[in-house]
Amino acid sequence: MTRFFTMQYISLGHSFFKPKRLFTALLSVAALYTAGCSSIPLQRTEPSQQEASTAQQPKEGVLDLIQAPGDDTAIDQQTSDIAKSQLIAIVKQAAQSPSPKKEALLLKATHTALKQSKPKLAKKIYILIQPETLVNQGDLDYFYELIGLELAVAQKDVEAAQIKYKALDDISNSRRVPLSTRHYLEDSRIRSEALALQGQHLAAARLLVFRVGSLDFTDEDLQPWHDTIWNQISLYRSNRHSDSDAPQDLAVPTAQAPSDDWQAWLELSDLFDNIDKSQLSQIQSQLQNWKNDWSQIRLSAVPPTQVKEFMIADFKQAHHVAVFLPNTGNLRHAGKAIVDGIMAAYYQEQNLSKPNLRLTFYDTGSEEPIGNLYDQALLQGAEFIVGPLQKDQVQTLKDYIGSKPTDEQLPTLALNYLQNDNAKNNRYFFEFGLRAEDEAVAVADYARKQGYERALILRPDSDWGQRVSEAFTQEFTSKDGVILDEAAFTQPRQFSNEVQKLMGINESKARHAAMERRLGKELDYTPRRRQDVDFIFLLASPNEARQLKPTINYHYGQNIPVLATSHLYSGSSQPQFDKDLENIKFVDIPWILHPDEEMKAVFEQNIPNAQSQFKRLHALGIDSFKLMREFPILKHISSSEVEGTTGDLQVTSTGQVYRELSWAEFKKGQVIPIESDQE
Repeated sequence: MTRFFTMQYISLGHSFFKPKRLFTALLSVAALYTAGCSSIPLQRTEPSQQEASTAQQPKEGVLDLIQAPGDDTAIDQQTSDIAKSQLIAIVKQAAQSPSPKKEALLLKATHTALKQSKPKLAKKIYILIQPETLVNQGDLDYFYELIGLELAVAQKDVEAAQIKYKALDDISNSRRVPLSTRHYLEDSRIRSEALALQGQHLAAARLLVFRVGSLDFTDEDLQPWHDTIWNQISLYRSNRHSDSDAPQDLAVPTAQAPSDDWQAWLELSDLFDNIDKSQLSQIQSQLQNWKNDWSQIRLSAVPPTQVKEFMIADFKQAHHVAVFLPNTGNLRHAGKAIVDGIMAAYYQEQNLSKPNLRLTFYDTGSEEPIGNLYDQALLQGAEFIVGPLQKDQVQTLKDYIGSKPTDEQLPTLALNYLQNDNAKNNRYFFEFGLRAEDEAVAVADYARKQGYERALILRPDSDWGQRVSEAFTQEFTSKDGVILDEAAFTQPRQFSNEVQKLMGINESKARHAAMERRLGKELDYTPRRRQDVDFIFLLASPNEARQLKPTINYHYGQNIPVLATSHLYSGSSQPQFDKDLENIKFVDIPWILHPDEEMKAVFEQNIPNAQSQFKRLHALGIDSFKLMREFPILKHISSSEVEGTTGDLQVTSTGQVYRELSWAEFKKGQVIPIESDQE
């Protein structure tokens, strides 16, 4: 599935080099890449004789010099070292080649770097191209704008994408640019992504319907294109109040699309618009009628995967649910807290006069194998499983369910996540939990939306701290953020030393000492912290954070924004202690920051002895119940979500539950929620 981005403006400038300086610049780019860029390699290093010949005759397939040959899946299986060496070879060859071969190779190198998810490197190469050299060089000017559009998409640059899109249209309107099927599809993909980036989802879908509909595909090859089109239509439906249709100079007008094809898509979309949960079976019947009405259209034979699954889905809610949680053993308190949450949601449903539901609880803290518990639940008529909580049991149960015949596989909502799981797309198994890594990803995303580019990390020296830090780093750097430095602490007495090193105070003191030695006298001196940091990502407990923030302030970091996970907040108002956390922004679940008052009243009335330190686990229990009741529609309608106590919840295509979290800020010791439109 194609990934779509939201864009920010970064101007694409041009640099002009003399031949010697160009060679040096290209070699510096190659050196930069050698220093540490991971990549997706090409299949060959040197251009073939055919490519070399094509470079001299650009009208005949010059894009073959630009686009990496072969299948992308196969390419991904190669090693990054090969990718590095091959890109370097292309760049070096470009430096030594005359025009137009030089420009073609630079475009190829840019495209290759983009395929390797290195947009910054791609831009460094792209700006070496002098556009005036492309005049009257076959279709190189067209491919220059196309690769530029792809670069703008990768860099989330809306304005540059608009400029490049228009430039492509100007060239297309002035002359015919012959493209092979493969290159035509590449052009279509890039254009649709550019439209989607601008929020023009319907236009992106319409363009692909027009273009893909004109080609002869096998059903297998057509399926991912139809899935992409459906994804864009779904995004349009979910964003229609804030989304406008595409301007005519950027979109394929409806009249240009094959009328029957586009009409079929529109009617299919209408069936899923404003779905009434009580009429799901009726919609299934309407879908079959739609399929019959449009039997002459390829879309009928190859509907989007989600539509296929919807047509055969069983939307009947479970009436008997088995809950796998520990009632004994080390995790019994966590298990009890989650059960409290489940029961609170159950009582709320009963208050709303919903159909009766039977809950059966199984103790996973005993020595009973999880497979035996599953067989007991199956024998006793369970239709859905919630749990288990322990990660090893989650893996064991998933494997066990997968070994069962289809008619003995119960839908299961596990309350933990599996790592490095190669079989996540099990249609009967789903994962939900309060992963600290989710919070780290949310912090990274928030930071980039604020325009922060350079981060320091301050975390515990533990496996947990390292794991969460790595999740933050991966997400932040994938959005072109930079990690300047990282410090890990163990005990409070180390805090000052670690913060000093992180803030560059030690280097400042060392420079001062060296200057005094050179001059042979004492100098008035105030240490200076590093000036290149935009924010600090903090991982800490409440007690640790209450010591670390004053330490940061003491070492001249009082004006540096600090973003943190929920772990620094106890969940209860303690202004006398939390005043030292002034101005820290942190991510947390809605149940902590702004709880649903109706659910809160039900919880307090029915679970009077619940322990407050387990608030987040209570929320996990509440939401596991909500997800279980809403699961049939969540699984089959991508735009559906549940407003949960742990966040706004959606089931992803990988079977994991995605949570959109809330934000808050410490002010005078009090926690102040941040409105979503300010985030």
